[in-house]
Amino acid sequence: MRGKRIFVTAIPILLLTLAVGAALYLGFLNNQAPASSNAGTETPATFNLAGGKLVIDITDTENSGFEVRAKFNSDDENIEATLIEPNVSMTMVGHNMGRTPVAMMRHADGTWKGRGRFSMGGQWRFRIVFDNETVHLDQIAR
Repeated sequence: MRGKRIFVTAIPILLLTLAVGAALYLGFLNNQAPASSNAGTETPATFNLAGGKLVIDITDTENSGFEVRAKFNSDDENIEATLIEPNVSMTMVGHNMGRTPVAMMRHADGTWKGRGRFSMGGQWRFRIVFDNETVHLDQIAR
């Protein structure tokens, strides 16, 4: 009789433990950073902004480096639009590392270019602010 009572009491405790464990495990899985949006985003990426299109291309370079290229193609082909410097910064997704600015230099063809290094492998999110409009693009560092 005593063995039966222990068995009857142990089953609900075991089920409760399994339910709590599963809820915690699945909850932690849902809080992880999303998969890279780079897999679905082709680069160069084109963003429609007021007055034209902003084209952003992020490419990997040697030794965990990258190059960001930005060009604004105005609808009226106004060359003055290329004088607006894009403000580029990056942060690692899922980490509290703050934002790292990427210095951009203008080239004669109206393209802005910046270079930098990833401090570690993983998913990075670039924020590009151009003429008060903000776009984001993810990149995986290997």
